Amino acid sequence: MADDKPDIARLVDEAAKAIGLPIAPEYRANVIVNVERSLMIARPLLEVDLDDELTPGPVFHP
Repeated sequence: MADDKPDIARLVDEAAKAIGLPIAPEYRANVIVNVERSLMIARPLLEVDLDDELTPGPVFHP
């Protein structure tokens, strides 16, 4: 059975490699913590089920 918790360290390493962003070893642990926090903040928003029939509000043009 697979673990439901993502491997954040691997995600950080692979994403940094994919975009060519070097992460200094002394900052890597803090980057991982910040990604974990960002995922915790985003999770409730991503779990909201939106109706497919919703339409966006009008765009304000000053």
